[in-house]
Amino acid sequence: MKKLLLLFLFFFLFDLSAVKALLPQDYAKYFEIDLDKPLPTMEQLTQKYANLKDFYDYKYDYSWNISEIFDEIFKIRITATGNREKRISSAQEKMLLEMLNAVPKEIYPYIGPYMHTIPGMPEKILNMPGIKETKNKFPQRIAPQLADVPDLEFLSPSLYFILMPEAWPDNNPQREKFYTYKTYPKVAYDKEFYQKIRKLVPPEQFFQSKDEPKKVSRSDFRTLHPTKTSLLTSADVKAFAQSLDDVQAFGQKDNNVLDTFNAGVFLDMYETENGEGIANNNQIKDQVNPCQRLVQKIKILGKNKENQFREIVGKYGFDLDTWAYTCDKTIKAYRVGNINRNVLSSLKAYMSGVYMPEIRAYSPFHQNFQLSTIQGILEMYKAPLSDVLEVKKNRSLLREKFKKMNDMLVSSPIALHY
Repeated sequence: MKKLLLLFLFFFLFDLSAVKALLPQDYAKYFEIDLDKPLPTMEQLTQKYANLKDFYDYKYDYSWNISEIFDEIFKIRITATGNREKRISSAQEKMLLEMLNAVPKEIYPYIGPYMHTIPGMPEKILNMPGIKETKNKFPQRIAPQLADVPDLEFLSPSLYFILMPEAWPDNNPQREKFYTYKTYPKVAYDKEFYQKIRKLVPPEQFFQSKDEPKKVSRSDFRTLHPTKTSLLTSADVKAFAQSLDDVQAFGQKDNNVLDTFNAGVFLDMYETENGEGIANNNQIKDQVNPCQRLVQKIKILGKNKENQFREIVGKYGFDLDTWAYTCDKTIKAYRVGNINRNVLSSLKAYMSGVYMPEIRAYSPFHQNFQLSTIQGILEMYKAPLSDVLEVKKNRSLLREKFKKMNDMLVSSPIALHY
């Protein structure tokens, strides 16, 4: 009996020693994308996840797609859903409580009134301090951009979030201050000394003449076969930047934006189900590698879309994969080249584990979300110095293109800053 007990304790302690708390770097593997991996088609994914329609009535897919014909069955379903006492399950209730406890209390006046209008919302949530006081109460702090709008008090509570001043980027000025420090030479400047040097060695002998041909360097040539790890050249960056107008035109054609968005939703579900995605946060991969993810979505949509996109990028010397690699490396290097002190301080804090004690207090669901988000942000700013220097040569061109695109590449967010 004692031997059996000792054996049990041995395996119990062995199992405990094998348990390891997750760290942000444990999620790094999920951000590796294999563009050669075969993916199911849109038809296959639609059939696979057809049971998702059980969560909502298919006649109410979008707010602009409501049938004009009265349907008694649809009325019964939507009425029963709205009046159901246990509309929010205990698991969802717990998750919602954790989310409310994690956000700043200053947000409550903008989300609380809407929560009081949701049928079936648990009393435990509606009676939370800060949420309870917001019932039928209009927010006091209003963004100055909306202060002069007449009859603003009749705004739907579901839109109160736009009243929050912090929701408007113009109300969040850059807090970073740039300081210039005076520097003094260790040796006093001697004018006569440099005059003597100029007589001995004339400067014009070391300046390139305007008539001489320009020296050609690696930066002026395209990379023959770009890969994930190959270094960028200025010519690569220019070719990618020139392709952006046609890529955006592809997005505006037909329903390509909505189609790629839907393909992305299915792709996230498919990867999560097969152990290749981050549960409840797989969409962050679109911000880390937006172009590789966009190519994956286009491949899912079928050969017709794939050939259209291949023809577009082919005009600039790319195939699908090489365009995606060049695009993602350019975007990451552009982020690094435009990084400010606040972002850099946050990245250092993430890497040093400053927030880990706070994250450990969260539930497993929110730990997964926070840790994967931290690693995703770190991955967004990974770029070699050589790439950053090559991109900086074309920074004004890229800034103009990205601004024109509103930081969106078809349906993938570029997210230059988080």
